Amino acid sequence: MFDANQFKRSVKEWIKMHPEGTEADLVDFCEEQIPPAQFSANEWLVEHTLSWYRHILTQRRHATELMEDEEATMVN
Repeated sequence: MFDANQFKRSVKEWIKMHPEGTEADLVDFCEEQIPPAQFSANEWLVEHTLSWYRHILTQRRHATELMEDEEATMVN
């Protein structure tokens, strides 16, 4: 039986272990976590996880840009 909570924990761990992971890498990982017989019923989790990961990547970019702007201000 597929455990959605375990899936979520696994995804969070994957993100921590693969900070440079791509969206395609995450989709591959997610699809591997769902048993084929239950994939159709849980495919929405992959889409939801990818959307959430895109948000994380956007937040990381914004944080990096902010740090770079602050460093540039300190240098000048």
